[in-house]
Amino acid sequence: MHTIVPLPRECVNSTRKPPHEDVCLSEMTAEQLAALSEEAARLIAGGGGLRAIARLLAQRSGGAVLVEDDQWRHLASAESGRATGPLPASFSTFYREPRGAVRNGAVVEAAISGSLHALCTAIPSAEGETRAGYITLFVRGKSKADFGPALRVIASAAALESLRRGAGRGQARREFWDQYLSGQIADTTDLKTQAHAAGVVMPPAFVASVFDCDAAPPAWNEMLAQALTPADALCPLTSTGNQVVALFPVRHKVDVTRARQAAANAVRDLLPGLGAGSINCGIGSFHPDLLDVPRSLSEARLALSLGRRLFGKGCVAVYPDLGIYALLHGGASREAFVAFADSLVEPLVEYDRKHKTDLLATLQLYFDVGENVKEAAERLSVHRHTIFYRLNQISQILKIDLRTPKGQLSVRAALAIRQMNPREESHE
Repeated sequence: MHTIVPLPRECVNSTRKPPHEDVCLSEMTAEQLAALSEEAARLIAGGGGLRAIARLLAQRSGGAVLVEDDQWRHLASAESGRATGPLPASFSTFYREPRGAVRNGAVVEAAISGSLHALCTAIPSAEGETRAGYITLFVRGKSKADFGPALRVIASAAALESLRRGAGRGQARREFWDQYLSGQIADTTDLKTQAHAAGVVMPPAFVASVFDCDAAPPAWNEMLAQALTPADALCPLTSTGNQVVALFPVRHKVDVTRARQAAANAVRDLLPGLGAGSINCGIGSFHPDLLDVPRSLSEARLALSLGRRLFGKGCVAVYPDLGIYALLHGGASREAFVAFADSLVEPLVEYDRKHKTDLLATLQLYFDVGENVKEAAERLSVHRHTIFYRLNQISQILKIDLRTPKGQLSVRAALAIRQMNPREESHE
């Protein structure tokens, strides 16, 4: 069935081409749109679900339908009997926020490839401007403007189905994220139980981030969620201001680097649409325990604040990279300072141990003589070019530019903390 005209009884469950197949959806009258809405309502009442609603639109349009949630994750899909061809896994990369005040109800059009076109509209939610998800219709060889009214009817039906299925699930999810990220859940078993009850699938760990846009548009939350889709990041809290919390699912400490790159890509992609606005981002540390995500979020907020002060607008600051600045700003404990010093200097200690070198001693001497390369070379009985070579090695190993005040402050502080630590040998 590829037409909005009711089919004769003999055509039902038949493989023969139905009559009036050339009637396009743009020719639907108000009565026919009402009939489509009623049929979708019957599917919902019968428990057909989102897939049945998607199949209805696919059959009536002769295309393919994709239903995704507000984070662009797959919910349902359906195709008609016609060959639509290869389809994208998600419409997120093609979606562009509608201009103007109208958001829900607007239809976004995109050319996918060749004669394949797509229309996408938001699935409205019970909370006004927020969205329950997105529904996209892919059609080939027809005017893509034909299907807007029918698409909106099906999107409204999908909204009702989402509300029926949720029955408070959306509110439960919001309450879960509020409690979780504020540190109110202190037991791993309790965390898993509450997440399951709210319909939230938890990864092994999260790295928290906070994005701040000084000229945030009305759809700032949705725009950011879309830009972070390739990294599978979540924006679980509804933003009421310029800041949006995003959580990156991770497994290992090295994944923080990927999260940073994803954040930088999102900032780069979103900036052109903000005019004179700017975006800053702070990213917290990796903590293997899910119960430490609130701690990562606190670090992300601190990184956001310090990053803007130290590096200006448009930066992505990662808490561990802020080094001594983050510890001083946060009034860290003695143990935190020792841990910072050990983590910064340890790569150099390990390199000396492995290669039988004295780079750490060279660095300490270089600072002790007031960064006088000639005097350092004389004390070590080496050529001054050797000192320059070693300093370059040290910078590469520590990943710190010793020529900058910020880089030197972190290294000097780490060396001083190690000297005060009873475990370390005193410097002669």
